[in-house]
Amino acid sequence: MNIKPLISIITASYNNEGTIKDTINSILNQTYTNFEYVIVDGNSKDKTLDLIEAYKDKFNDRKIRYKYLSEPDDGIYCAWNKALKMIHGDWIVFIGADDYFKNNMVFEEMIPYLNQSIEQNYKYVYGKIEHVTFNNQLVEIAGKPWPLQKSRFTYTMNIGHSGCFHHKDLFKQHGTFNESFKIAGDYEFLLRELKDPNNNAFFVDTSLIVMREGGVSGSLNNRLTIVKENHKARKLNGILTFSRELFLWEIRVRGLIIISSIFGDNFAKRMADYYRKIFLGKKKRWSI
Repeated sequence: MNIKPLISIITASYNNEGTIKDTINSILNQTYTNFEYVIVDGNSKDKTLDLIEAYKDKFNDRKIRYKYLSEPDDGIYCAWNKALKMIHGDWIVFIGADDYFKNNMVFEEMIPYLNQSIEQNYKYVYGKIEHVTFNNQLVEIAGKPWPLQKSRFTYTMNIGHSGCFHHKDLFKQHGTFNESFKIAGDYEFLLRELKDPNNNAFFVDTSLIVMREGGVSGSLNNRLTIVKENHKARKLNGILTFSRELFLWEIRVRGLIIISSIFGDNFAKRMADYYRKIFLGKKKRWSI
């Protein structure tokens, strides 16, 4: 099979003037050109929209469809749902305005896998994600094959989403994102498909995207929100079994919030990294 599907790339942005150029350049410079790019901006107050508009001619020169709008929205899933009404692709990819594709060959190298996944009736294709600090220091490379993740996916989000490929039939079958979610709406959406033991995801053993991470002091409450929304996503999808992963995760996050309130953010960061090193065997993430 030698099919060249249309890929739709979607970015939601808000006040990302410091990073969005990396995101856009990583898409503009792809060697595979049968794609379209849509950016939905949430009425940024900085220079984000100016930067977005500056790329219009560059995409036109390459004959690549480039659309954008800027208006107030109710969060990332509201923005994504707006973008879904503007696209025409066979495969849809969501990428954050802080993130960028690993190299200029990602789309081209993914085409054979996308075609293979269609033949085998996979509707979600994911790969590895390189997590880096805002100074671009590598923290870890995340992503494991679906057979290793499948049994625990209904307990917590354990596969990548940013930079991964959704077949258009997913949205025809399951609708759009639930806008009541703030952070974990991608997990809730994927649960609609992958909670069925007969459905599977397709893993590609290569890094697709580089994702910038924030510090624990600015994201502890967000992480607690993620835990709560994981519980909510499971409940909405009729999954009522106890999740040991979410239970332990919530204990850790609440503990760090208490530590931060007593001893300060820097100490909480060190404690978070101590846990990562001793119990998970992972590199520092928060106190770099």
